[in-house]
Amino acid sequence: MKTLKDCSEEFSVEQIKSWGFLKKVKRELIIDNCIKEVNNPDDDSKKIILENKLNTIGIKSDKDLCNWQKQFLFNQDDWKDYLIRAWKWECWCFKNFETQLPNYFLKRKEYLDLVSYSLLRVKEKSLANELYLRIKENEAEFCDLASKYSQGPEKNHGGIVGPVPITQPHFQLGRLLKTIQPGQLCAPTFIDSWWVLVRLEKLKNAALDESVALKLSLELGDKYIAKLLNEENIFKTSNE
Repeated sequence: MKTLKDCSEEFSVEQIKSWGFLKKVKRELIIDNCIKEVNNPDDDSKKIILENKLNTIGIKSDKDLCNWQKQFLFNQDDWKDYLIRAWKWECWCFKNFETQLPNYFLKRKEYLDLVSYSLLRVKEKSLANELYLRIKENEAEFCDLASKYSQGPEKNHGGIVGPVPITQPHFQLGRLLKTIQPGQLCAPTFIDSWWVLVRLEKLKNAALDESVALKLSLELGDKYIAKLLNEENIFKTSNE
C-alpha cells in the first residue's frame, strides 16, 4: 500500500473530479487570484492576526494547536500560511464589497436579529390555559412549569430557547415574537398542532458593527465566487 510520502504532490484534473473536489479547488483558485493584490502583514500585525484567528477557531493551548495541526496535516509554517490566507480573503472581501454592505445589511437584518424566549407547548388547550394563569398570577415560575409540562425539547432547558435568529422559530411564532415586548407573556396560541405559551426574554437587534460587516462581506464574497463558477458552467454548456 502506498503511503502519503509515495504520492505525488500534484494531482490531475481527472483525479480531482473523481474525488468530487473540482468545485472546491476552483473556488480556492479564485480566492488565490483575488488575494494577490492584498499585501502581507508586517511581523507585529501577523502575530496579532494569528492569535485572533486561533482564538476564533477555539485553539487555546499548545496542545490544541498541535492536535489541530495533526488533523489538517499542517507543519509549523503551513498553519500560519493557512490563517494568513483566510485573513487576506477577509480583507479583499471587505475592500471590494464595503459599499454594498449597508443595503445588503438591510436585506439580511431579519436573519441577523437574535431572540431569546421562554416556550411551553402542550396538546391540551385546557392545560395551556391553566398554566398560563399560574404564570400570569405569579403562582409558578415559567421555567418550572416548562420543565414539568412542556412536550418539546425546550423542557430540558427550563423552556429557554436562544439566542437564535428570529427567523428560526416556526413562522407564526416568529411573527408573534416580533409583536411583543421583553418580559411579556402571550396567552395560549395554537401553532402547528400545539397550544403554545411564549414569553419574550430578549431581542437583540443586529447592528452593522465590525463583526457583522465581516460576516456579510464574506457572504458577498461567496456570492461572487458562485457567480463566477456558474458563468463558467454556462459558458462550457453553451459551447459543448
